[in-house]
Amino acid sequence: MKTLCRLSLGFMAMLHLHAAPAPIKVENVAVLFNSSLPESEALAKAYQQARGIPEANMIGLAMPDAEEITRDVYQEKIHKPLRDEFDKRSWWKRGKTPDGMVIAGENKIQVMVCMRGVPLKISRQTEVQPKTEPGKAAPAANPLQGANEAAVDSELAVLSLDGYPLNGPTNNQYFQSKLGFAEAKMPFLILVGRIDGPTFAVCHRMIDDAITAEKTGLWGRAYFDIANFYPEGDTWIRGASVKMLEAGFPVIVNPWKEVFAKNYPMGDAAIYYGWYEGSVCGPFVKPGFAFRKGAVAVHLHSFSASTLRSETANWCGPLLARGAAATLGNVYEPYLAMTHHFDDFQQHLLDGFTLVESAYASIPVVSWQGIVLGDPLYRPFLRLDGSGEKLPEDRAYRALRVARVLNVDEDSKYLSEIERVAHEKQNPVFLESLGLIYLARKQTNSAERFIREAMLLYKADPDRLRCQLHLAGIDRDAGRISQSVKSLREAETLYAAIPEIESVRSLLAILDPPPPPPVQPAKK
Repeated sequence: MKTLCRLSLGFMAMLHLHAAPAPIKVENVAVLFNSSLPESEALAKAYQQARGIPEANMIGLAMPDAEEITRDVYQEKIHKPLRDEFDKRSWWKRGKTPDGMVIAGENKIQVMVCMRGVPLKISRQTEVQPKTEPGKAAPAANPLQGANEAAVDSELAVLSLDGYPLNGPTNNQYFQSKLGFAEAKMPFLILVGRIDGPTFAVCHRMIDDAITAEKTGLWGRAYFDIANFYPEGDTWIRGASVKMLEAGFPVIVNPWKEVFAKNYPMGDAAIYYGWYEGSVCGPFVKPGFAFRKGAVAVHLHSFSASTLRSETANWCGPLLARGAAATLGNVYEPYLAMTHHFDDFQQHLLDGFTLVESAYASIPVVSWQGIVLGDPLYRPFLRLDGSGEKLPEDRAYRALRVARVLNVDEDSKYLSEIERVAHEKQNPVFLESLGLIYLARKQTNSAERFIREAMLLYKADPDRLRCQLHLAGIDRDAGRISQSVKSLREAETLYAAIPEIESVRSLLAILDPPPPPPVQPAKK
């Protein structure tokens, strides 16, 4: 019988994947930093050295050290000086379209990287509204009327354009493109990413982690929080979970209205998607929580990137502070349809696109509220072909990927191979993953069987608790609430000494809330 080692060798020989897009060349990347802030310049130089970006592509502008600026300040301190630099360096050639709009017909710069210190967002500039004529009804409210606020990065994406309306967004021509940006030939558009976060130390770590993860590959579990808030957003998250499941990763889905519970045992988190809480919560408030190196973690909220300089407010800053290398966010209200589509984003990442290409290929608009945080050139799934440095902690996840690829057209063989190796190696990661596959297929008897086996083999309490939460969830989903509560009560006793017990207590408060206090008789 094949061993895990022989499986890996066979994987290398038999793997057939779609060709990844051509990587963006470093000579086509510009780096923008705040020349008034030494730390911003130092961060820019660290990124330049890490990626080998030419010195000639570095741009320092004197800007306010503030996250929010006015439109006038944006024009004076960023927009006009940056255009002047493009002209002076002969990076682009601009001309008029047949309808009179001025755009770039040629552009050397395909990607721009904003460093911490470059302002984050442009506040709304109030416009004088016309008066309604006597006797006439006021026009219906338009949520985009007067909405000229925007993310600086999204505004810079259309730096070459003259004459586009400031109110509301502009269509993104790269949305859902299947081509790498270098092949797409869109010189009028610049893909703008940002290395920013609560501290400069976090920013430096984001760069280092992206470089490291490209050498080893991003491996681990994928967690998805479906909030049942709006069907469209739920569909994106569910779609992203399916793509990760098909790629051979262990996938854990929380399908209920509440988010993952406080201190949920979210071990080996490489991928996280969720929505729709205002500020960081759930597993991420547990002291010491950390994502896997290179992790991509996103929580959809209208103001997830309202500030990046806090480890507790909103989502983007806190996720980065807890070890994520990349995230997406919104600086002001974007409206759901004009945010990143997570299923498109995740598919592009899996297909080998860079972080910034994946972000722009998954959002329908620019000159709006969305931003992408992390090394824009980062390709987290560069090693899905089995190459790269192999770390002991990645072995089980790499092997699961091998089993998926070698049996992509033989589903029963895929499942039986995972089961065979799981039992042969007494591997709880394999057993839990197999249970999760059956759970996704709603084959709950098989799911329960393998999850129970995994729970017996795991040595760490948080892993065993996570399995028990899977089992309680199966009962809850089937409407067996009393059985689910019984399982949680058992867990409450077994795991009382670990911080993750808070996840059990949070769920019990929902499924088995204490009775209300007795009504006090009214005083006579």
